[in-house]
Amino acid sequence: MSLALRVAVVTGANKGLGFAITRDLCRNFPGDVILTSRDEARGRAAVQHLKAEGLSPRFHLLDIDNLQSIRALRDFLWEEYGGLDVLVNNAGIVFTPDDPTPLHIQAEVTLKTNFFGTRDICTELLPLVKPQGEPDEGPKLCCFWHDPAPELCVRGFPFLCILSNICCFLPC
Repeated sequence: MSLALRVAVVTGANKGLGFAITRDLCRNFPGDVILTSRDEARGRAAVQHLKAEGLSPRFHLLDIDNLQSIRALRDFLWEEYGGLDVLVNNAGIVFTPDDPTPLHIQAEVTLKTNFFGTRDICTELLPLVKPQGEPDEGPKLCCFWHDPAPELCVRGFPFLCILSNICCFLPC
């Protein structure tokens, strides 16, 4: 079991917004930060980039289209940390406007990853979320139907679940 008391996971964190959120969590979150990527080489390269900045993320391979991959992360989190404190569901795909893939295929692939993959992550990982807040109060859930400022997402909220453009917080 890890010595860290708290753990944050960022899916799809090898580039873009996921990488930026991982960097900010590494700087501000009082615990371990797990950077996940479906491509091991790109994920490990992202971790090395952050380590060169003096940060200490951990890497875990994760393909949200693969239930075995999701369950391997779930089992790792349970065995290493006894649960999960922060989840940032950032993994997803997008086709470029000039992509020649037929629209019906783009829709199918996009839904498989961005909806069903995210649903599977939530189904497998949300039961691991550790209770937060005062002992006499249950967790509080607030949902924002827009993307909040990144500073809000990574500071002061121990749980964050981004579902496409839906951002849900479970504050302390």
